[in-house]
Amino acid sequence: MQSVQIDYAGKLDVASGNNREANGYKSFIHQNEAQIALTNQILSQPEGAFSGLLVIPTGGGKTFVAAEWLLKNWIDKNKKLLWIAHRHELLEQAFVTFRKNAYSNLLQHKKSLCYRIVSGQHDKSLHIKQHDDILIASKDSLNQGIGYLIQNWIEANNLQELFLVIDEAHHATAKTYRKLINELKNRIRHLKILGLTATPFRTAEKEKGLLSKIFPNDIVYKSDLRTLISRGILSDPIFEEKATEWQAANVLTDEDFANIQKFDLPENIKVLLATQKERNNQIVDHYFADYNKDKKYGQLLVFALNIDHAIALSALFNDKGKPYGINADFIVSDIKDA
Repeated sequence: MQSVQIDYAGKLDVASGNNREANGYKSFIHQNEAQIALTNQILSQPEGAFSGLLVIPTGGGKTFVAAEWLLKNWIDKNKKLLWIAHRHELLEQAFVTFRKNAYSNLLQHKKSLCYRIVSGQHDKSLHIKQHDDILIASKDSLNQGIGYLIQNWIEANNLQELFLVIDEAHHATAKTYRKLINELKNRIRHLKILGLTATPFRTAEKEKGLLSKIFPNDIVYKSDLRTLISRGILSDPIFEEKATEWQAANVLTDEDFANIQKFDLPENIKVLLATQKERNNQIVDHYFADYNKDKKYGQLLVFALNIDHAIALSALFNDKGKPYGINADFIVSDIKDA
């Protein structure tokens, strides 16, 4: 097993050098175009509020584009950043991106920066400190501890300017998001909001209207999936369906079905699916079917539902892969308090 260790809060020392060179990152056209668009539209309006969307397909580097731009154009100017999402994995992904890109080519005026991750699985809102430069938080934890956010951070710093990033911004129409956004708007004069999404438009007309109200500056930059595939940045997907014969109707509620249609798989359903032994075996057996004949799939990356699911699938791949000399491993987050 490999694990990625993430502290709840702490200090990131700025490394000397260039972030892209140090990480071996390629410079992609759409990422550079996106950052130019952010500069032109946001920095051209230093006074007042701004709220727009950055639309890049999954795998195109939305988090990297935003984090790199913010480090250079916001954090380096000693301004505060609040990054919110609705899933713990997104919070950790954001933190890792900031940690990997804290280099002197972006942060020319800072030797270090302070961060804090706030969620049900990380730190608590009551521990928010005045000196925190970057708050990466779940919207539920902030709503529940809004008083600490206001007292310990907004009022303590007399914040008149704040940058708010909403990851998977197509969810921003939810009441919990709107409540938090309105609270910040009422308290911070120059609030900049950037929504990150691969799917900017919801199916319901009502939600489309709400999204345009939350992001009145519309789309800052958009890159479509076909463009990134044609440039060789993303692979052209080949979809195969595998019927598992699992009867969902017996356990799913109408609300569950509604969430799934919006590409939100409820946590209780993730747990249920992850523990379906027959379904897990079907996944692994599908890979090994006719393996000696054509080795159809080769090296494989599996996105599991949760940690338990990753462990279970890894064990099955190792067990059933022995005759073929195939080894499997899994990578999960290992959270510890700083």
